Amino acid sequence: MMELPWGIILQIIQRACADPTTVKSCGDWLKGSVLGEQLLGLIEELCRIDGSPPISTYSAGDHRWALISLVLSQNHNHESLIGEVYLEKMLEKLHITLSKTKSLSDEGNLRPLISFICDVTFTFFSTVEDCFSLLSAQDLLFTVFQLTAQDQTRILLTDSLLQKLWAVCKAGVQSLAQDPEHKVQEGSFLHSVAVWVKHQILTTSLDIESFRVLVLAVQTIVETVAASSGPGSLLLAQFLSELMPSQSQWKKIRQDLPLQWMKSPLLSNRYRGVCLQSPVDTWTSRLSARLPAHLCASAMLGKVAQLSASSVPEQKAADCPSRQQNLVITVSELLYTLQWCKEVGYSPALVASYHSLLMDWRLPGGLHNLLPLEDVLETLYLRSVAEGDLWSLTLEDYIHVNKLAETRGGKLRKLYSSTDSLLSGWQSRLNTVQVLCPFMTQDERETLVALATSGIINWRETDYVYECLAVLLCCLTADTPVQNEVLQSVLATMMEWRSSNETCFLFDSDLSEATPRELNLTVEMMRLLSWLVTHRPTDLESSQWDFLLCSMLAWLEVTKENVRSLWNPWVQLFFCANAALVTSLNQFFTTSSHDVLQKLPPELSGEWTDFFTDGIYNVMLPLPISITDAFSEPDDPVFPSAVLQSLGQALAFVPVQKLMHNKLRPRFVAGQKTNLPDGVQTLLNTFCPQLLFKARPLQITTFHLLDRMMPELPAFDQDHKFDDEEDEPCLSPPASLMTILSTCEDLCENILSGVQVGEFAVVQPLSIEYSCLLGYLLAWKLLLTFFKSSPTNLRALYAQHLKRNTSLNKLLLILFKLMPENPVYPGQGTEMKESKTFFTETLSLDVEKSTNVKCELPHLACSVYYSTLQDLPAMVRLWWNSQEKRVSTVVEKFTVKYISPVLSAQEISSVHSSTQMSDSMTVKARSAAREVIATYSVDDIFIELVIQLPQNYPLGSIAVDSGRRVGIALQQWRNWMLQLSTYLTHQNGSIMEGLTLWKNNVDKRFEGVEDCMICFSVIHGSNYSLPKKACRTCKKRFHSACLYKWFTSSNKSTCPLCRETFF
Repeated sequence: MMELPWGIILQIIQRACADPTTVKSCGDWLKGSVLGEQLLGLIEELCRIDGSPPISTYSAGDHRWALISLVLSQNHNHESLIGEVYLEKMLEKLHITLSKTKSLSDEGNLRPLISFICDVTFTFFSTVEDCFSLLSAQDLLFTVFQLTAQDQTRILLTDSLLQKLWAVCKAGVQSLAQDPEHKVQEGSFLHSVAVWVKHQILTTSLDIESFRVLVLAVQTIVETVAASSGPGSLLLAQFLSELMPSQSQWKKIRQDLPLQWMKSPLLSNRYRGVCLQSPVDTWTSRLSARLPAHLCASAMLGKVAQLSASSVPEQKAADCPSRQQNLVITVSELLYTLQWCKEVGYSPALVASYHSLLMDWRLPGGLHNLLPLEDVLETLYLRSVAEGDLWSLTLEDYIHVNKLAETRGGKLRKLYSSTDSLLSGWQSRLNTVQVLCPFMTQDERETLVALATSGIINWRETDYVYECLAVLLCCLTADTPVQNEVLQSVLATMMEWRSSNETCFLFDSDLSEATPRELNLTVEMMRLLSWLVTHRPTDLESSQWDFLLCSMLAWLEVTKENVRSLWNPWVQLFFCANAALVTSLNQFFTTSSHDVLQKLPPELSGEWTDFFTDGIYNVMLPLPISITDAFSEPDDPVFPSAVLQSLGQALAFVPVQKLMHNKLRPRFVAGQKTNLPDGVQTLLNTFCPQLLFKARPLQITTFHLLDRMMPELPAFDQDHKFDDEEDEPCLSPPASLMTILSTCEDLCENILSGVQVGEFAVVQPLSIEYSCLLGYLLAWKLLLTFFKSSPTNLRALYAQHLKRNTSLNKLLLILFKLMPENPVYPGQGTEMKESKTFFTETLSLDVEKSTNVKCELPHLACSVYYSTLQDLPAMVRLWWNSQEKRVSTVVEKFTVKYISPVLSAQEISSVHSSTQMSDSMTVKARSAAREVIATYSVDDIFIELVIQLPQNYPLGSIAVDSGRRVGIALQQWRNWMLQLSTYLTHQNGSIMEGLTLWKNNVDKRFEGVEDCMICFSVIHGSNYSLPKKACRTCKKRFHSACLYKWFTSSNKSTCPLCRETFF
């Protein structure tokens, strides 16, 4: 028998198994050591990995594997066919072989071996009853599970092999779950799985794909157990309990979460926390590319709990109390995880992918209906009181999302036994008070005010003054009525600190060395002063105003000296709170009524205007530049975006004169041509480049600062001298602004190079491309404001410059790639009769992050196009006529549909409200017909003109039709008709401006000023000058520009009329 081929042995055993009697008679041989040792040698040979045989040795007809499969799967009278000791060793060998494949980098030669092991193992698990009485069987199934639970990019298994492994795993788990005696205990398969998975989650850094594969493997286990176990089985509940981290493990992985979550709620005033250690590395380090353990643990347990509940819906919590407790813990930790993701802004991409994965799994929404809201609420409250921090924010979000304030206000107030218990000096309870304060009754808040005030006044006897001040602010913010005497006492105490404990104000301090708690105390003082300015300004006495304003200026000086400490979120909070105080003061002094200001101490308003605003803006105006010099990378985790936002809100009130006469460090550009004063040019050279800085708050702040300056700048070009011989003179708008446009337009064209005119380019909000396009459009918006503010004569010169450098042509092509095909304003109800569009609604460029930032760029593009049509109609018309058929059709169709009706209506409206006309000229408008009727009369002269706006206004030319005329020769009448038509077609301005120019021309004619005999107009059509150059012989006067053209075209310097030498 020892020398028989394996195929013969296979046939012998097959025939023996066909007859129970034969099996019994052969029992001693089958269970004996001879066959057992042979089979062990065979499986040792087949499972050899080092120097493994060629793939060809593994074939579907291989008798050796068929023999192994037969002896493993056959049994007689509930006993194994071969000796149990040999069966155990064979399974152990299969287990060892599979275990080795997990650590090998290339399984190319091993794939057939793994495939046959899968076939044998599947047959074994599917046919052998009570197979898991053998520990080696459970070890083998556990190894199969490990292979399915690992990222396949690491172990390089083919899809077919993976499917076989899944089949083996399911078959094994199904067999195991059908055993009513099986329990989740140490050494069992489910226990091993739970321990291994928990270890993977808690100690191994997983990327998103590895985590997804692991969850999928556990999901398969749970679903198979649920489908195969009998009614009342506690396997799943026991499995979840083993998978659940201990209390200490939960605490550790919560502490291991990166602290970047603190920054957002801290700077948005939703969180009053401290960080015991705050080194630079804590905030400068970027989040890892691996998921934190807490995220993995909470999501895994949430998924398991969800599957368990859906698979066994009839199982009650009372049947397994630990299941209910574990479910509450799981939901609470999962909510904690989701809050962490929310506070870090779902960034980086790893966190966003993780959050999307949870949403796809419908977590935690799918678990809410498994638990009473009160159970989760109480757990979150207890965690908030005990630990505060992110638990308090989780509690707040849970209350808001489930609308518990409206539906279960009483339940919220039952969480705490008394308000006294919430104010014990612990930081965690301060966070909880901040959450619950808005939901407390007025009596409860008044109690908190009394306790907090007592702690502040008796500050020498307490060590939690900061908490008391913070609680007082929470109550004041919640509109708690507080008597003036109480506030006066608190303010007097603060002024006492100024005398006896000035260090708490952090004046002249290095903020990088201040603790978060010290910074928080100062911030709370700023917040209280800001609240007093907003709500109780008339209650403040002269000394209190002095204290407030001087403290504010002293804190501003501190900010100036501590820009490089802004890596610290608490220093950023210090900056933001001080800027908010400045904003409150500005709002008060600029918007308060005369009656309110009269109740203030004498001379206060004057001191504010003459002294304090100078001090404020001398410090604040350079701060944005100082910040970007110190933090040049906007994507850096410590970049102080919130500070720039707060500064932007404060700088919104800076008077124009403060901008014109600023104290900025001089900044000039070599070779830059300008008519502007040094201070104004410095401001432009300083801030214009910030339009392109990749930080939206700074871009918007810069825009608002410069936008206030633009109307003042054209006045400096009024005295610009031109060469009389210059052909079509032009004048450049501010050079700093034009430099930004020229820098930007090529970048914008590259960004949109793959987009056709008329298509809508979707730009990722706040990306580099977004910032570039935003800066470009803001620069154009500033240029259009400058252009609109210019007098008519300068406007023509600026327009000529734009025409020469083709900047407008590039802008229009870019706009028709950024404007949506259907520019409907978001958020409209279906009941609206007329839909709002980006052309009918004013664009609000707030420094605060836009709630609908996705629409900001398209809306801005529409706003710029509308202003361009309004202020530069002639240039747009010229561009449109020069475009190819496809582009001009797209432009006209879009303009006629969305802009022409709005712009025509505005032009007609401006005619109705115009105050530019004199007694000699009246203008009437007909809205329905898009007509303007101008009537000019002087003595016995009477002229009536009808101006018709085209349907595609302003792309199409304006038609000027003759009405009635009295006392005017036909030729003169035709000349004036032509002049008006020329003005309206070629000048860049409104109809009323065109009519005004035409009227001035006619007035000059009647005043005795003769027409230029070259252009037959008194006023030049481009530069609006009068005929000044006179011929020495015939004394006729001509426009300088007209003469230049005449001399150039004729190659002579003779008079156009008398032909004598002109000079």
